[in-house]
Amino acid sequence: MKNIDTTPCALTGLNIEVDFEELVKKIRTGSKRPDILATAEQTLQKVNNIWNPGIVYRWLPFGQSETEPGKSIVHSNNPVILDLGHSARFTKEASQVLVAAYSVGKELEEENRKAADNQELLVSFFLDLIGLLVLEKTGEIINKMVEQRATELDWGVSPFLSPGSVHGWELEDQLKLCSLLPLNEISITISDDAILSPFKSVSCLIGIGKGYEATHVGTTCRVCSKNNDCEMKQLY
Repeated sequence: MKNIDTTPCALTGLNIEVDFEELVKKIRTGSKRPDILATAEQTLQKVNNIWNPGIVYRWLPFGQSETEPGKSIVHSNNPVILDLGHSARFTKEASQVLVAAYSVGKELEEENRKAADNQELLVSFFLDLIGLLVLEKTGEIINKMVEQRATELDWGVSPFLSPGSVHGWELEDQLKLCSLLPLNEISITISDDAILSPFKSVSCLIGIGKGYEATHVGTTCRVCSKNNDCEMKQLY
């Protein structure tokens, strides 16, 4: 087993930028009407850079549970046993995992709430898309960290896995996963029913190990039955 520093780390003050063309690509309308695009641009200009993304993460040893067959174990001072369901196929080669949570912060959520309260539904829609873009770009930082570590060890990487995804890992395991992280350092909270707040927050697990062939963090979309017609499909 390679030496591993299991100390939790937090990243704040991240410089995440969103440009108008990126927002336009997110707008799923049959015709990009000038009035709609004008509202989108005004919305982005109004909230540009008010978001406050943060990441908390730690590296931990990983393996299969000997006491609960079919389940996985994240080793720490207080080991956590996870039931990844059929997503466990993506971690069978993992020797270490990055456990992380990240968020766009509460600022965009508050702006979205104001727009909704004022019945500015189109503005609220664009704020939601902007939040998704910030969340995606924050997640890309995590992916690059994993890829860099795997390269240094001459290992490969697993796909990105998140509790509550459509790939078999139940949301309730988010409570266990997040128990490994100091969420308060980036102002994320988790409810008893495993919901993260702010709403645009994600927890994840990405494995690395010498048995993986991939060098870039992908997704599990390729094995999903909805692959061909899913509008939420991610690139891989």
